[in-house]
Amino acid sequence: MIVPVFLPHLGCGDRCIYCDQMSITDLRTNNMEATVAAHLGSVRQPIEVGLFGGNIFGLKADNLRRLFAFFEPHRDRIVGFRISTKPVPLGNEIIRILKENGVRVIELGIPSFNDGILRVINRRHTAEDLRRSFLRLREEGFTMALQTMVGLPGETMTDIAETTEHLATLAPDYVRIYPLAVLKGTPLETMYREGTFVPIPFEKAVERTLYIYLHLLKKGIKVVKMGLTDNEVISDRIIAGHFHPSFGYIVKSWAFRLALVAKLRSLSVSGGPTKILLNHRDIPHLLGYKRKNMAEYGKEGFSIEWETREITQGTFVIELEGRAVEGDVFDALSIAAVSS
Repeated sequence: MIVPVFLPHLGCGDRCIYCDQMSITDLRTNNMEATVAAHLGSVRQPIEVGLFGGNIFGLKADNLRRLFAFFEPHRDRIVGFRISTKPVPLGNEIIRILKENGVRVIELGIPSFNDGILRVINRRHTAEDLRRSFLRLREEGFTMALQTMVGLPGETMTDIAETTEHLATLAPDYVRIYPLAVLKGTPLETMYREGTFVPIPFEKAVERTLYIYLHLLKKGIKVVKMGLTDNEVISDRIIAGHFHPSFGYIVKSWAFRLALVAKLRSLSVSGGPTKILLNHRDIPHLLGYKRKNMAEYGKEGFSIEWETREITQGTFVIELEGRAVEGDVFDALSIAAVSS
């Protein structure tokens, strides 16, 4: 069980243009003791603590030790920590403190591997900074994950392809993908109001996420999260961009539809019902969010029927004129959108 403890703006210094974390975490004793107690006080089972919402690497060593000291009264239940942070600055003493306190998993944020975009969003680090920190931390034995984004200012499909290639090369233990949302009170809101930033359409956000997701999945890299959830952002603060509680499901169902359509096109299927054999867990992916996939099949001229079989999730079999033609979600890559 992971218990998240959010530490708004802790160690960040500069603020990313899309960040709405106006408050700054207070490391004074009364406030932090209350925060930790509120999250861990009633928990009796073994837990892993997640420290999210700030930049742990931006803390001075004494402050980082002080932060972990607040968890000492609960150490009998804490089996380890995981942190989410920017990749810089990273020093030997910080690494030593993380190890001493049982940090096992580190998630590094890398919204884009385009240094120009990183400057626009005020990340104050480069893609090379990320690469160096990632490789160093992996050498130190940490489980390493990466968080990336789609829909950033000035982003093109070329950037998405390059980000995907870099992610695949680094081969993290897992990845999270977030579509950009414009939140009230952020510098990005000002850009949006002034017309200097226009969010990409929802469909493009899905397509770009799908592109990253399928390429990483094909490389055996897990994507554990796609899209924001209500516990990460308050939906009524979003004024533009993309928040959808079923975003990850939409991406996966879209991938399944594109894969099936690609395979049916290659077989020149037309007219009459076509039977699809699939894993029972893929029925929602076949149907799509609010059955929208079924409508799309109809527009393509396909009439789909299905039966479940004990086959690998993400694969399917098309029964056609006495033949059984196999396919999988990676067939979607042949027609996935690659426009900028």
